[in-house]
Amino acid sequence: MLRHALPNAIGPIANAIALSLSYLLGGVVIVETIFNYPGIASLMVDAVTNRDMAVVQACTMLFCTAYLSLVLIADLCAILSNPRLRNQ
Repeated sequence: MLRHALPNAIGPIANAIALSLSYLLGGVVIVETIFNYPGIASLMVDAVTNRDMAVVQACTMLFCTAYLSLVLIADLCAILSNPRLRNQ
């Protein structure tokens, strides 16, 4: 069971985990704002309030980089674990 089913099941599991973590990255803005935690998301909210476009763009790029790296890692796990995709 582990030898045949697990390699085919790791890909969708990795994609689901990456999607859940990306939702977590989006929710951090709300959590840091409501509970007044210092962090990148609260910095971004303060920059939007002060209309500081450079800081808003930098924070957005950090969030986008984190999302893209999560998706890339999930896709690499799916390719490396699936025997049908590994040989192509």
